[in-house]
Amino acid sequence: MTNNNSLDFSPLSETTQRIQEMMYPIAETIQRFQEIIRPIAKLASEYQLKINKTINELSVVVRPLKAIRKMGEAQYICWDYISKDFMEAIIATDNTNKTLREHLAKERFRSVQKTIKECESEPLLKKHLRLFKQSVSAYNCGNSDLAVNGFTSVFDGLLSNITENPTHKLQPRIQAVVDKLEKDEILNNDEYAMLTLALTFQKTIESFSKPAPFDKKEPRGLNRHWIAHGRSTRKKTILDCVKLINLIYALILINELDKTGIANEDLADY
Repeated sequence: MTNNNSLDFSPLSETTQRIQEMMYPIAETIQRFQEIIRPIAKLASEYQLKINKTINELSVVVRPLKAIRKMGEAQYICWDYISKDFMEAIIATDNTNKTLREHLAKERFRSVQKTIKECESEPLLKKHLRLFKQSVSAYNCGNSDLAVNGFTSVFDGLLSNITENPTHKLQPRIQAVVDKLEKDEILNNDEYAMLTLALTFQKTIESFSKPAPFDKKEPRGLNRHWIAHGRSTRKKTILDCVKLINLIYALILINELDKTGIANEDLADY
């Protein structure tokens, strides 16, 4: 006998399926973008072996890479030449996030506001500008949890746009820098900026986009999988917001460099 008052869960099941289908393109897009930067990741891994062999050498070639590696592990993307004081502070610290917060506070977050303005004037971000500005407003008001959700959504949308027409022109430029390092030649500021961008971005995108099971403890760092699915309950910080702003801007920078192949250009001027 059928109970006419029984609940029908089929609409809910259909909705769940539609949500899952919506997420597939994003996952595929991240995978495609990782294919684009795979040559960079390969070069980073190969040179990391050299770093490990010479890590105790305090040469001008190797030492800055120790700071770059630690920033990448902290999901902090940088594209500027690293000053000696900042480099030594990062190398010496046992808490990279704390040192980054202190560095940003010391310069009163001026670099963050500059990055925000650069993003807002970027045509590539036009479709996502409303949400980006709302996320910035939440960040400025101290509503970091809302801002992180918004910035993650902007990242997803921007990533989808960028990966439609990849050109792979960036890899040879990175290879030229690595070749110079292997000859123990001194890099100029622009070359260090290029290497810093490539290595910190590669490390950040790897951890940020890595699938993490929901039945395990939430990852300590930012994880797109947990944030996008509404599973993240960790209290977000101002530094978390800065990391995502930098990630969004890094996508813009890498797209521009990959698209045009511009050489001898200061990345900080973009």
